[in-house]
Amino acid sequence: MRRSADSSPRSQLPAKRGRGLRALPLPSGDALLTGGLHALIIAVCAATIYALVLAVGGHPDIRSFPPLRLALIALVLFALVLVPLSRWTRRRLDSLITGWPDDPYGAINQLHAELSRDPSLQAIVPAVVATITATLKLPYGAITSPPDGETVHVGVAPAGAERLTIPLRFGDDVVGTLEVAARRPGLSLSTDELALLHNLARQVGITLHAAQLSEALQASRAQLVAAREEERRRIRRDLHDGLGPTLAAMRLQLGIARRSLRSEPEAAEALLDELRSDVVEATAAIRRLVYNLRPPLLDEHGLAGALRSLSRLVEPLPLQLELPDTLPSLPAAVEVALYRIAAEALHNVARHAHATSCILRLELTDDTVTLQMCDDGNGLPAGHRDGVGLTAMRERAEELGGSVVVRGASGGVTVTTRIPRRAE
Repeated sequence: MRRSADSSPRSQLPAKRGRGLRALPLPSGDALLTGGLHALIIAVCAATIYALVLAVGGHPDIRSFPPLRLALIALVLFALVLVPLSRWTRRRLDSLITGWPDDPYGAINQLHAELSRDPSLQAIVPAVVATITATLKLPYGAITSPPDGETVHVGVAPAGAERLTIPLRFGDDVVGTLEVAARRPGLSLSTDELALLHNLARQVGITLHAAQLSEALQASRAQLVAAREEERRRIRRDLHDGLGPTLAAMRLQLGIARRSLRSEPEAAEALLDELRSDVVEATAAIRRLVYNLRPPLLDEHGLAGALRSLSRLVEPLPLQLELPDTLPSLPAAVEVALYRIAAEALHNVARHAHATSCILRLELTDDTVTLQMCDDGNGLPAGHRDGVGLTAMRERAEELGGSVVVRGASGGVTVTTRIPRRAE
């Protein structure tokens, strides 16, 4: 997807109101000035060479036609001198008039002022690409940033002009690409311009990375809020549709039993027996609600004990547990995620693996908790796609900044979960 920054005629440098930086293609006035000066310099040099050849050859009158030998010498000198001189002069004029700016790093301060007004990714990318094209007076610049690959460009690249693509990096990660075009076909950017572009690319990579992290954080917060509200809605529905009617019916039955206790004791006794069954069902419903919030085994036996209890899921398959001798207290969210992921992984072993042995391993480092499940079953089938269980496992880990990696072969499946270990 491509979108263009504003390119109105008023967009040479940042306006006081901070509506963004923009650069136009090479103005026709600059092109005419460059071409005129180039032609004038070449003409003066050609006349000088011609006059010197005639003077040295003994034919000082430049108004008369010179001897053939002098004309040939002049043509050879023209070829040897004027061709490289023309290229050098053209590059220097382009650099002076439309190239290297007087204060190339001064625009960075203006960019910081723009970004301080709106640090969002949607504002940063157009401001950055417009600043680069305006600073170097380039006809075209574009920045492509992941994850959607949207491209923001300024100006139009001249047909046939050389294009340069520079990756925008933060450390070893590529957070985008910067593409610029030369001012005209056959003209390359100078060494100083390339050095400035690479310096700017390093700074832009840091800026884009920070903006992407900020947007990812906002999206994560929104996702957490949505998940919390969905959980509240589910609990409310369970209480309202399940436990609520049960308790209301029990209240009515108690009233009936109280009224019939003296007149019809047998009926009252039968009704109380029904009420006892209803109380058992209501208690079971409350336990289900509590279990869905947090497995009671984690509170009763800790994470190690809860993982040991999962051996029942794969019976009669033997489960080998490899746990640390002492397991320190972990954040509640990490414990719940590890327990749920282990339970789902073992459930998949029991249903699909046809294994003869299974290992559940838990390892801790200073900043990471690693849970690994290995079996010696028939592995993953060809063309395997994640089902509901594996998707839920990945989502639980990713919510806490972790990951789940599943590797399967004919000799079994290995599920490795890594979750950052955060202090409570």
